[in-house]
Amino acid sequence: MHKRSNKLFFLFLFFTLLFSCENDEELLKDITFVDCDACTADEPFTADIRIKLSDTYKLGSANEIIFLDIYEGNLEDEVHFTSYQTTSTETTFNLPINKKYCITATYYIDNKTYIAVNSVTPRVKYNESSCDEPCYYTAPRSLNLRLKHTK
Repeated sequence: MHKRSNKLFFLFLFFTLLFSCENDEELLKDITFVDCDACTADEPFTADIRIKLSDTYKLGSANEIIFLDIYEGNLEDEVHFTSYQTTSTETTFNLPINKKYCITATYYIDNKTYIAVNSVTPRVKYNESSCDEPCYYTAPRSLNLRLKHTK
């Protein structure tokens, strides 16, 4: 009888923990970390998006140029917004808010082409309590286009 009650207790404990925990995304959505230096009193119409790129030298590339293409909407819509070339591991674009952008980074390493794709929809948020004064800020502020594997 003692073993059965232990099993029931652990089963009860398991279901209690399973159904009493809130979704982590819902919890994180309510928590706001605001960079007060990036806040403005006026509502912005554009957002600076920092794009993180792979270090081509560390990947063994003779061609250090990374080609970036920005598309409005989904990639398959093929609405080209702009192109850019860089040799840096990080670059910044100023994009209009409340639109989805799909960004590709094309790397040429050891006579092979690698393309990293990611998307971002910059939005304006308003915060009344985190800084000295209520302010507007944009989020997200960065996008990862680094390569994970090259073989």
